[in-house]
Amino acid sequence: MHWPASVDIVIVNFHSSDDIRDCLDALGPWERGQIWIVDNSCDPAEIAALRQMASSRSEVTVLATKENLGFGCGCNLALTQSSSELVLLLNPDARISPEHLTTMVQILERDSHLGAVSPATYWNTEKSFVLPRPSEQSPLAHIGQIMASWWPAATRLLAQYMVRRTQKEMASTNPVYVDFLAGAILLLRRSAIDAAGGLFDSGYFMFFEDADLSLRMRRTGHRLALIPSAMAVHNYRHKPFKAGLMLQSQLRYFLLRHSWYARLSGKLRGIEQLARPMQLEEWFDPLGTFSTVQEFEAATLGAGVEAFSPSLQMMPAIVRPVGCSGQGFTPQEWALLEPGPYVAWLSTSSMRRWIYFVRA
Repeated sequence: MHWPASVDIVIVNFHSSDDIRDCLDALGPWERGQIWIVDNSCDPAEIAALRQMASSRSEVTVLATKENLGFGCGCNLALTQSSSELVLLLNPDARISPEHLTTMVQILERDSHLGAVSPATYWNTEKSFVLPRPSEQSPLAHIGQIMASWWPAATRLLAQYMVRRTQKEMASTNPVYVDFLAGAILLLRRSAIDAAGGLFDSGYFMFFEDADLSLRMRRTGHRLALIPSAMAVHNYRHKPFKAGLMLQSQLRYFLLRHSWYARLSGKLRGIEQLARPMQLEEWFDPLGTFSTVQEFEAATLGAGVEAFSPSLQMMPAIVRPVGCSGQGFTPQEWALLEPGPYVAWLSTSSMRRWIYFVRA
């Protein structure tokens, strides 16, 4: 294929040098552009580890910040150093091969209306769970999330529909056009970034900066797509302690991009007060707390895990792709689950049910 002049890669680091080593190994020697590593750690040991990696790879440059700029501003800093028309944003814990990145580049170059694309992103190296498309971020979606707390049966049906949609989309051989893309593995066209007014809004420290960019790109007439034929791995971890920061970023997003809704909803709080407390017994079969996969398997009688989610509303859910249905958690999958509460959609030959459990 014909490659553009270069494809630059941006990785923002925060005490993740070991992850970055694996990330660079997956890419292999990168001869099609520069790799910019922005270090937000402000830690001499971390800087030394990164510079040691860069010393054997001429295409890698480490940019050390004087303070933790956050994800968005770290990406912005690297973009000012890059001149490539195509730029890949890559999380330290994400893995993509040159072959699958090539697939993304081909599709982006073939359609001038595309501003950004992402691969089908799997949760684990074995590719036995796949992440869904990013959730819609709009006033209607926010209201729907609150109202869903009132109707357990309808919400379960919607969650099951979302699982099936994810399975269908990720098995497609064609691009899947979406309204929002995540910044973890994101290939961008610089001209689309410029048309949208720049990369990330500097007011976001972390979270929602990618939703903001997605909306601005679409408002300038660019399309966004998932490319199921390009596959990557993002070792996603649910971190409950980040919830407060996520809520701050969500409010900024609505204040900036849907100001009328933020104003009428009392900065979202007025709508969120309408949420109904969720009684676990009404929504799920609560199974208890489990330390090992063997305990979980015994409690579920060996049922397959079709999907699981840290959200009590089961959306977004991490989903078994087509061809992996009917499997329970493996020891490797169980080890990747962060301690905390989850819901899961179980399947047997005769029934399906949603359960609640805690991973100790």
